[in-house]
Amino acid sequence: MSAKLYTIAVLRAKPGKAEALISVLEELAAETRKEAGAEEYGFIRDQNVPEVVLSYERWTDAGAESAHWDTPHLARAIEQFDDLLDGDPVVHKGTKII
Repeated sequence: MSAKLYTIAVLRAKPGKAEALISVLEELAAETRKEAGAEEYGFIRDQNVPEVVLSYERWTDAGAESAHWDTPHLARAIEQFDDLLDGDPVVHKGTKII
């Protein structure tokens, strides 16, 4: 049996772009939650640094997460990130240990 894959990404919005980023992420989340293998897909806004948004993803396995990168809704979001993000997202992937 394949292990579930967890992904956490840190996204930092450019000054004044946090709300626009959240709007893009809302659409991305709605579409991603329809994907096979997407068990949980959401975003958390940092309460101390409102420009920082954390993604939280749980996939049935690495194959399901990998297929996510080929979806049109993720491609649309990534296109918009150039205008919205202050730097590249920092992405962490792994399996649950505890």
